[in-house]
Amino acid sequence: MASEKKSSVRRDRLLEIEVAVRKWWEDEEVYRSESRKDLPKDGEKFFATFPFPYMNGYLHIGHAFSLSKVDFASAYHRLRGANVLLPFGFHCTGMPIKASADKLSREIQKFGNPPVFTAEESTKEVKEVEEESDNQALPGQFKGKKSKVAAKSGGQVYQWEIMRSFGLTDSEIARFQDPYEWLYYFPPLAVEDLRAYGLGCDWRRSFVTTDVNPFFDAFVRWQMRKLKAMGKIVKDNRYTVYSPFDGQPCADHDRASGEGVQPQEYTLVKMEVVKPFPVKLGPLEGKNVFLAAATLRPETLYGQTNAWVLPDGKYGAYEINETDVFVLTERAARNLAYQNFSKIPQKPSCLLELTGHDLIGLPLRSPLGVIEIIYTLPMLTILTNKGTGIVTCVPSDSPDDYMALHDLKAKPALRAKYGVQDEWMPTDIIPIINIPEFGDRTAEKICFDLKIKSQNDKEKLAEGKKLVYLKGFTEGTMIIGEFAGRKVQEVKPIIKTQLIESGEAILYSEPEKPVMSRSGDECVVALTDQWYLTYGESEWRSMAEECLSKMNLYSEETRHGFEHTLSWLNQWACSRSFGLGTRIPWDEQFLVESLSDSTLYMAYYTVAHIFHEGDMYKGSKSLVSPQQMNDEVWEYLFCDGQYPKSSDIPSDLLSKMKQEFDYWYPLDLRVSGKDLIQNHLTFFIYNHTALMASRNWPRGIRCNGHIMLNSEKMSKSTGNFRTLKQAIEEFSATATRFSLADAGDGVDDANFVFETANAAILRLTKELTWMEEVLAEESSLRTGPPSTYADKVFENDMNIAIRLTEKAYKDCLFREALKNGFYDLQAARDEYRLSCGIGGMNHDLVLTFMDVQTRLIEPICPHYAEYVWRKLLKKEGCVVTAGWPASNEPDLVLKGANKYLQDSIVLMRKLLQKQLLGSKKAAKKAQVTAVAEEKLKGLVYVNEQFDGWRAHCLNILQSKFDQQTRSFAPDAEILAELREVLQKEGQAENFKQIQKLCMPFLKFKKDEAIAIGGQALNLKLPFGEMEVLQSNMDLIKRQLGLEEVEIYSASDPNDVAKAGPHASLLKQNPPSPGSPTAIFLNSSKEKRGGMFELQVNRLEDLAYAAVLLPKVLIPLELCRAETSSNESGLERGSLLQAPAQPPDLVSSGVWCFCEDVSIDLMIKMRTRAARK
Repeated sequence: MASEKKSSVRRDRLLEIEVAVRKWWEDEEVYRSESRKDLPKDGEKFFATFPFPYMNGYLHIGHAFSLSKVDFASAYHRLRGANVLLPFGFHCTGMPIKASADKLSREIQKFGNPPVFTAEESTKEVKEVEEESDNQALPGQFKGKKSKVAAKSGGQVYQWEIMRSFGLTDSEIARFQDPYEWLYYFPPLAVEDLRAYGLGCDWRRSFVTTDVNPFFDAFVRWQMRKLKAMGKIVKDNRYTVYSPFDGQPCADHDRASGEGVQPQEYTLVKMEVVKPFPVKLGPLEGKNVFLAAATLRPETLYGQTNAWVLPDGKYGAYEINETDVFVLTERAARNLAYQNFSKIPQKPSCLLELTGHDLIGLPLRSPLGVIEIIYTLPMLTILTNKGTGIVTCVPSDSPDDYMALHDLKAKPALRAKYGVQDEWMPTDIIPIINIPEFGDRTAEKICFDLKIKSQNDKEKLAEGKKLVYLKGFTEGTMIIGEFAGRKVQEVKPIIKTQLIESGEAILYSEPEKPVMSRSGDECVVALTDQWYLTYGESEWRSMAEECLSKMNLYSEETRHGFEHTLSWLNQWACSRSFGLGTRIPWDEQFLVESLSDSTLYMAYYTVAHIFHEGDMYKGSKSLVSPQQMNDEVWEYLFCDGQYPKSSDIPSDLLSKMKQEFDYWYPLDLRVSGKDLIQNHLTFFIYNHTALMASRNWPRGIRCNGHIMLNSEKMSKSTGNFRTLKQAIEEFSATATRFSLADAGDGVDDANFVFETANAAILRLTKELTWMEEVLAEESSLRTGPPSTYADKVFENDMNIAIRLTEKAYKDCLFREALKNGFYDLQAARDEYRLSCGIGGMNHDLVLTFMDVQTRLIEPICPHYAEYVWRKLLKKEGCVVTAGWPASNEPDLVLKGANKYLQDSIVLMRKLLQKQLLGSKKAAKKAQVTAVAEEKLKGLVYVNEQFDGWRAHCLNILQSKFDQQTRSFAPDAEILAELREVLQKEGQAENFKQIQKLCMPFLKFKKDEAIAIGGQALNLKLPFGEMEVLQSNMDLIKRQLGLEEVEIYSASDPNDVAKAGPHASLLKQNPPSPGSPTAIFLNSSKEKRGGMFELQVNRLEDLAYAAVLLPKVLIPLELCRAETSSNESGLERGSLLQAPAQPPDLVSSGVWCFCEDVSIDLMIKMRTRAARK
């Protein structure tokens, strides 16, 4: 409880800081953005936007994650001195709000006010809303298992319950039957949450969409009229995903599930039932009855051997017109009815209900079939939620068909179960297509190769289809029919057209995956006559591709997503008959759909403050009326149109509006989730290229993935969900922003971790305390200019942090910015404090650090930075516009030298531990405990240049390295030259032995050179190792707990001699450039022995320990031993030798005595001096 209270105190301090800072900003209008008369030069202004969120609820962490990217980017550009515009609007157009309001009304009518729900109804609703699809995403499309709406519903399927979860009372909820109530309730709450979050927004420019805002309504009407005049909006019959309940197309944002799903077109083959009909089909006498099979491969119809039905499947005989009846599933009939294939338009007319059993054995005549009469047979793996439930069987090319037929032939009991007669069974498969590698019996070969045993081997069959279907289309050649000898991909469309023109097939479409509208209706594909935007038209697409090619997309994956979308995107239905929004100006029975009124509103932001000035609805303070904003005015403002002489808007106001647009456009950055690439973001590009001059086309789009909470998907039902307001209350805005920055960059899903937010609270408040304490004792800091090695390193680390953080911010890599500008800078400060020792830190550097740290963290944690800037550092003005910190060119040599120093200290510490404690093997054999009483001395030996065979290797690698490609000549060439060099030196006979040593060294240096460049192959480091170590002897002593440190050259015989009897260590572990060797001794000049108490269980362990422990420090022959009992079998002073074989276990307590040496072992020991 105490720790929780302490944590709450720290968080509460941040919350208090945020309240105070927010007031400073609002009083000073820090984020008010004004254009200037002169057009900006590159970098002088930055205009960024975020897709306005839909206002059917509170903002949550998912919104905040995408928003944080544009907020951090804008804050960086504002800090560096740019004039920044970051506006924020609220989207209310379309189906969701209206559908939710209507759902509330229906619930009140059905269950009362307030409603009382039954458990049975709840179960039914849950099944409808939480339906998922396990189909894979299309290539290049970013998709999840659930739509956003389904994911956010959290199992609360009644709209009333959802409203209760918002904290609304029952009496308040009833008001939301009016859809416009939503528009007035949620946007102001969102503004309050975003102000608390610290969004650097010009709130004067905020607005809501729909006709509630007459200015925006006028803007959208102008946009639509202009697009229609340009021929970009046409009326046409097109296949589109459609909601029968709503009576209109169901676009992505109108869907509860199935976002991104498109119509899938099939060829519906009419397989005629041969008369006379069986008894079951008697009611159909006089009609032309067809089993209707949907296929994506009409070219394979030549190879039909039979038709398939699902024995237990439910089918029906549906009237298509006066004479024709199709047998298929109810779902397929429903789709056909909305494609003008039903006797009663938009209503399937079922004459007879059937099962698959009723259809088995029907004789059929099928188009293009080589066999005149084929029969209907049972197949157990047919899916009735895809296609029509009737399937053509082509066993030569379909692995599924081949195995189903194989099972039926091989299992008499299966045939008997379904009454299959022998004469119905095909005798052989019919080869129709030859595919290289597979021949003309493709399915048979792939099933044999993959060892597929039955039609139930679904995974193997899926793998087989993937292997053969694409190759069949791209490489296959027809070997039958009138197109024999021609490529499949060439004749496929021809065969399809011929079948349709001859009346033997029709076009049929259905959603490629299930789609549910927000009204709870399963959607169909309908052939609708309505208004379309002509996306995909060749000239327009070329302009969009040109725009895309010039944009900064920050990620190749994002670019590929756009390129893929442009490759398939076609006409888009832009009108709706249900929902909220702006009316189509020339056809007011329709509304502009929600993805079509949100493609150009970034331009509206530039003048929105003139209309709204804080009133996001009617613009009550505006000096302009909505009626004055006619097409001529919009054209003048945004499209270089003529001055609107007929307008009665004051000329100075018109000029001001024009100045705003010309100054802020083009848009510099748009940030969004990656799921909007396939619709909104691509529409955004299309509309800008159509309506604006190329100089005003958007410059950049930065996409991100979705966000998880604590590595789990956000879900209300599990409680793993946070609104933005909840996150701020729980962690503070500062820690929330910190964790959002740390959550991840790129387009992969990111992870908001509560532990990170809590750690940020602790770390930032501790940093505040440290700064307060240091500033309180400012006079104790070392004065004068920075002069020590540690000073120079710290100053250089700050220069590096400034440069790397700036690059990360420019690249919109905010996790990287946090690492470089906070974590790494903190580590550099901590290292500096440690390096300074008793001399203390330099006053100027400490204050510079505080200044730099504050500015670098400001885009991510602006409240925190503002407080430090004003209250602790006592700076004038506002930190958000303080300017990017100045920096000198980083000294990379100094950086490398310091890394060398720190790495060397780590290496020395390991050597010390090794020499004091011995190997792990010795530690296991002999239990040694203790702490040395003696003072330690370190001898550090340096070899600043590679020599011998290593030098030869490096010289050869230098000559064989291509700096441009960072690649080497073949190893054989390198070794041949090495052999030649050694031969000249007379060492050729030792080449194999030297080669064993060379190969690991060569590989290491090659890898290093490929990673960092040719400098890795230099014989020396770019700095003096001895100079670095000598300059930091005090640090080394303090870090290792040494009394003395001496730095020597391993290449100087006089220096080597100073190691005395320990010089052998330099041969065992020779130093090399970048890797010094250290020897640790007792710092006393007097030679003395030592008594060490060891508990051992074997006599041989005694000998092993006695030899191993000292062997690093003293020669073996100086080891003597004495015992405290006669059980050991050793005489006093006997020479200890490591045993060759471990003997039987004995128990012995022993004293080990090492004579006439300087000993320094860090073990607990009872010692008594033993002078020689």
